[in-house]
Amino acid sequence: MGRRPTSIPKIAIVLVLCGALIAAWAVFEHRRADAAGSAGADAQPQPASAAPSSPTASPSPSIVDVSPAGEAPPSPDPVGIVRDALATSLSGEGHNVGVEVLDRVTGRTVGYQETLDFETASIVKVDILATLLLQDQKAGRQLTANQRDLAEDMITESDNDAASALWDAIGGGSGLAAANRTFGLTGTTPGPDGSWGATRTTAADQIKLLAMLSDDSSPLSAANRAYELNLMANVESDQRWGVPAAAGPATTDVYVKNGWLSSPSDNGLWVVNSIGRIVEPGHDWLVAVLTNHESDEDPAITLIQNTAADALSGLR
Repeated sequence: MGRRPTSIPKIAIVLVLCGALIAAWAVFEHRRADAAGSAGADAQPQPASAAPSSPTASPSPSIVDVSPAGEAPPSPDPVGIVRDALATSLSGEGHNVGVEVLDRVTGRTVGYQETLDFETASIVKVDILATLLLQDQKAGRQLTANQRDLAEDMITESDNDAASALWDAIGGGSGLAAANRTFGLTGTTPGPDGSWGATRTTAADQIKLLAMLSDDSSPLSAANRAYELNLMANVESDQRWGVPAAAGPATTDVYVKNGWLSSPSDNGLWVVNSIGRIVEPGHDWLVAVLTNHESDEDPAITLIQNTAADALSGLR
């Protein structure tokens, strides 16, 4: 009789099938657990104020700081501010005014119609004395006692007779013009026929004249400069208006010369001028304010004082 083929035991088949089922169930459970974990992470609550971040987001234009890192934005330019304020104020009120201010310490300068020419009236007396001092210096001589008396009266009291005597001593208009070429004044024309008060000048030229009296590089000696400035520092009290109104609480020295004239060439309307120097810690101001075609002297003085004070206040 032949042998029957050997058959796989049924239990083995059952075990194989059970193992497969168990493995499949384990895989299913593992995947379901991963899915549940992912869903739980995404469901974490986000802060209400949190906003999506983006590496390419730009700041609001209103807060963009264009200054270099670590530097404050640039400060406004006081010279430009003062210049604009002068132009607005003086042109708006219809006044004819020439102004220039120079701070010899900082080098700041500001002007309004500074090259427009005006009659000098008595401010030319500073130029007359500077011319006399230059002429004597070149000739190697000193002022005579009489000339010193005349110079003192001319500057501190604004005496016209003294000015006429010294105008003649310097050679009149030709002598003044020659000295002004040395001083660097290019916008000043001597008055005709002995009329020294009709000399015409600009605020810019008056600042050059004041600088010449203040600078070590001046063609005038230190002694001559000090002599004239000392007279300007001792102008009598009732003539210390104009530029001195711009002095601050820390001012140490004030020098001034004023001029006023009811002008025959302008139907009796007023020419009122003030030039001077104000020294204080951190500043050495040279100031010239010239006016004409004014209805009266007092309003013109007020205009000059306000203009000088506003300019220096803005530049301080």
